Amino acid sequence: MPTFTIYKPSSEKELHGIIEKELDALEEGLSLLNYEFASEKGKADFLCVDSGGRLTIIEVKLHEDENVLFQALRYFSSIDKNRYNISALFPEKHISPDEQPRLILIAERFSDDIKRLSTLVKPEVELYEYTVAVSHEKKKGIIYHSVDLPIINEPLPKPPDIEFLKSYLTIESLKPIFEKMRNDIKVISDSIDEYVTHSYVGYKYKGRQIAWVQTHRKVLDIGSMIINEEKENIDNEYTRLSSDTENYSEIIEKIKKSFVNLGGKLTTPP
Repeated sequence: MPTFTIYKPSSEKELHGIIEKELDALEEGLSLLNYEFASEKGKADFLCVDSGGRLTIIEVKLHEDENVLFQALRYFSSIDKNRYNISALFPEKHISPDEQPRLILIAERFSDDIKRLSTLVKPEVELYEYTVAVSHEKKKGIIYHSVDLPIINEPLPKPPDIEFLKSYLTIESLKPIFEKMRNDIKVISDSIDEYVTHSYVGYKYKGRQIAWVQTHRKVLDIGSMIINEEKENIDNEYTRLSSDTENYSEIIEKIKKSFVNLGGKLTTPP
């Protein structure tokens, strides 16, 4: 008589119960913060913290499900935005809110499409397929199988370029405003570093992002990370301009305040 036999949970709820009892089988040191955590985008199945203090979102499907990745990314977006507030809810868990949450998907199997899509999104997605077994004493246990994601050999993109971002604007009168925004941020202090991505120009101080300028076809965004006196990133705000007559001075002041709260010294008086 075999010691264990394969068992098929009758519902997702039953599978959740098995997983909750044996989180350590997935990863040693995982600690549950909240089951069915209510975010702005719906209820994430499990919100945990790992042994390194990083928030970990776990979304579970009983069978193969083509919607699982999109659903989980919606939860991630909400939880990532509110990770400092979530950290404050569980002070005894020593959560590190400066780090983005991890995202783990669990299902009986994943389609090739989901495996490929998981390589194309941010954040990094971890996939686990499961098998539930039951002993002759009727005790249920779960085994996880880490899914290797395909290696996508895509041509390397061209390096990001400020002129390309500026040329993306189709409203000519906004192009000088783009340059003015860049200058208004850089003159706050010589110690602010400007860097370029494929979609925006970012600004960092001591490795922390404090601002960004993003071009769209017909509008221009300037944004600030909202950093308090405890050096915590508590939110972000931005202003969208569709003409060269609009004012963005309020966002510049927020950038200055976040810079000062990180210990920076203004080049000119505030």
